[in-house]
Amino acid sequence: MTDGKAILLLFDNNGREYVDRIRGATARACQAAGFRLQAENLFDTGREAADFLDVESVGGVIVTPPLSDDRHVLGRIEASRLPCVRIAPMLDSDRGTTVTMDEFDAACAITEHLLRQGHRRIGFLRGPRAHLVSMRRYNGYAAALGGKGLRIDAGLVAQGDFSRESGRQQAPALFAARPTAIFASNDEMAAGIAEAANAAGIAIPGDISLVGFDDNAVAKTCRPRLTTVRQPLEEMAEAAARLLVERIRNPARAAAHEQVPFQIVERESVAPLAGELAA
Repeated sequence: MTDGKAILLLFDNNGREYVDRIRGATARACQAAGFRLQAENLFDTGREAADFLDVESVGGVIVTPPLSDDRHVLGRIEASRLPCVRIAPMLDSDRGTTVTMDEFDAACAITEHLLRQGHRRIGFLRGPRAHLVSMRRYNGYAAALGGKGLRIDAGLVAQGDFSRESGRQQAPALFAARPTAIFASNDEMAAGIAEAANAAGIAIPGDISLVGFDDNAVAKTCRPRLTTVRQPLEEMAEAAARLLVERIRNPARAAAHEQVPFQIVERESVAPLAGELAA
C-alpha cells in the first residue's frame, strides 16, 4: 500500500454479523489490492470518527450506516481531505462516491411476495430510528400495501432495534393485532419473533407467515428457515474497497455511484393464506 497507510472502515452498529460480513469482505478486497485494513466500531465505545482520521496513517475511509448519513461525520472526513466511499447512504446521494442497494424496492418486493400469497393483514417490525434505512424499509412496505389499496393499521406496526431480543419483546403486541404475516426489517428480529411464536404455541407458517431482511446466517439456521431479502453485503463491501482504492491511486477520479441488486430468497417461513380468507 502507498506509504503504508491503511484503509479505515467505520461502523456504528450493534449487529455482529453485519459488521463481520462487511469487515471480512473489505479485508479480502484490501489485501488483494495491497492495502491494510483498519476497522473500527464506534457503537457504545464513546469514541468518535474524528478520533481515527489521522491522515498520517490513513489513506481513505469507508463509512457504513448510520455513519454514511451522519453529516457531522461526513463533514469531518471531508475536512481531512481523505477520499471516502459511503455504503448504503439514504441522504445526499450525490455527496461523494457511494455503493447502494435499493432498500425501498427490496422491502416493497418482499411485501408484495406476501400479498401474492393472499396476506392482507401484514405486521411490520421497524428497525432503530437512528438508521435511516429503517424508514426506507418501512416506506417500501407501506408502498406495497398502498398498491393494493390497503391502509396501514397502526396496531400492526411495532418498534424494534435490529436485535433478536427486540423481536421477542415486540412479538406479543404484534400477535395481539392478529396479523396473518409479519415482515421484520432484519433477520435477527425475525428470529426473535419466531422464538416468541414457538413459546406461545403459534405455528410459523401455519398460523402466521414471517419474513426478514438481510439473509444472515440466522435466516438459514432458525426453524422454519426464513424467507428474506438477500442484502449483498459482501458485494457492496468489495465494491466500496475497489472504488476507494481507485480514488486513492487517482485522486482526480470523479465520484462514482454503484448499485448492487438484491434477491428475494424463498424458504419455509411463508405459506399461502387459507382459501376463503385470501379473497
